[in-house]
Amino acid sequence: MRRRVRSAVSAALAPGDEIRAIARDAIGRDYWVLTDREILRFDGRRILQRLALNDTVGTITTQPSAGVTVRIHSRRTADTHMLTSFRKANDVTRGLAARFEHQPETE
Repeated sequence: MRRRVRSAVSAALAPGDEIRAIARDAIGRDYWVLTDREILRFDGRRILQRLALNDTVGTITTQPSAGVTVRIHSRRTADTHMLTSFRKANDVTRGLAARFEHQPETE
């Protein structure tokens, strides 16, 4: 299935953008795809959401009983956000955590 996700999402990426990680969430069982430039949520048939990484801020929290929670917000549009949980840390959550750790705070 990951091969199918990779193929479907790759066709929708900007030239030069590459997929870095794919993980399936614990809530809706959607696929979360981290690229060099974007975070995308894919349901197996279509892209449900996508945000440019340079326009986002977010938090990653880990709780032993609840897994890893990801909250992402657009800097440009206050009502644009992404929220999910994963059972355990994965390449998507680690990649986002590293990115958010080094982003400046928003006003």
